[in-house]
Amino acid sequence: MKISQIGEFDLIDLIERRIFSKDKRILVNIGDDAAVIKPSKDKLLIFTTDTLMEKVHFDLRYSSFVQIGWKAMAANLSDIAAMGGLPKFALVTIGLPVSISVENVISIYDGMNEVAKRYKCKIIGGDTLFSPEGIFISIALLGEVEKKFLVKRRGAKKGDLICVTGDLGEAQAGLEFLRRYPRKKPALVKKHLTPFPRVHEARTLVKNLRISSMIDISDGLSSELFHLTEENDLGAIIYEEKIPISPNCTKAGDLLKRSPLLWALSSGEEYELLFTIKKKELAKLEKIKEKVKVSVIGEMLEKKEGIFLMERSGKKKKLKKTGFTHF
Repeated sequence: MKISQIGEFDLIDLIERRIFSKDKRILVNIGDDAAVIKPSKDKLLIFTTDTLMEKVHFDLRYSSFVQIGWKAMAANLSDIAAMGGLPKFALVTIGLPVSISVENVISIYDGMNEVAKRYKCKIIGGDTLFSPEGIFISIALLGEVEKKFLVKRRGAKKGDLICVTGDLGEAQAGLEFLRRYPRKKPALVKKHLTPFPRVHEARTLVKNLRISSMIDISDGLSSELFHLTEENDLGAIIYEEKIPISPNCTKAGDLLKRSPLLWALSSGEEYELLFTIKKKELAKLEKIKEKVKVSVIGEMLEKKEGIFLMERSGKKKKLKKTGFTHF
C-alpha cells in the first residue's frame, strides 16, 4: 500500500498502534503536540541525537527496512552507553519518498522498536515528512544516569590505560563484503547491518571501575582515539598485538585481500566502547572479564610524545586518523 492511499495522519495512527506502550513516567504520549515525561529523582538526564541517510549510512541493495530501523536506533543507544547511562525515551523524525510503501515504513519502525525494547527504551513521538532524496531517520534520545556513574570524554590523565570492549574490524569488513557480494549474508555482515549498542557492558564497567574517559567507536578506533587525546590534551600509544581483531574480520581479510588491522583501526559503526582507566584499576578490570570482553590496548602519554602504533615487529609508527568522516 502506498502512503498516498492512507495519508500522513492515518500513517501516524498506524505507527502509534504498532509501537505504543504504557509507562507511568509517560504523562503524554504519541498523538499530542509533544510528549511529556516525569524525570527520575536523583538522576541526570542525557540527551543525544543521530541521523542516518540513505546512500550515506545504508544502502537498500543489501539492507532490509527492519535493519535500517535497527541501525538508526542502535546508533543513538550507543551514545547513551558511552556516558554510562540507560536509554529511556526516543523521538523519531523520518523522511520518506513517495515511492515507499506503508508496509516498509512499518518495518523500519519495527526494527527501531525491536532493538529499543531490548534496552527498555520507548518511542514516544516524532515527526514524519516527505523526503525527495531518499529515506532519512533522525532520532532524539533521552537517557539518564546516576551522577556517580556519569562518564565523559574528558578526564583521562597521562599513564591511564587505554581499553576497548569486544572485537574490532567486523563492521567495516562486513560492509566491504556486502559491496562486493550484495546478495550474500554470512555471519560476517551482522555487525554492520544489526549492531548491538554496548549498554549493558557500559553499565558493568561504570559500576565496577572508575572510568576516566569513554567514547563509543562509531567512526573508527583511530579516529575515536584522536578524539580522546584531543579532549584531554594528551598523546597515546597503542599496541598492534593487543588490538582485538574479530576472527570473522581476519577471514574476510584473506578473502577480500585486505588488511584486518586496517579495518580494526578504521571501522566505523562498531559501537564498541573505547575507555581509559588508572593502572590501579587493572585488578578490578580482570575480575569483570567474565561479564565483559575487554582488552587493554595501550596507554595515554604526554601530548608532546604524539600518537603512535607499536607494530608487532617492534617498529613505532605514527598513527593516522582513519575512519568515517561526513565531509
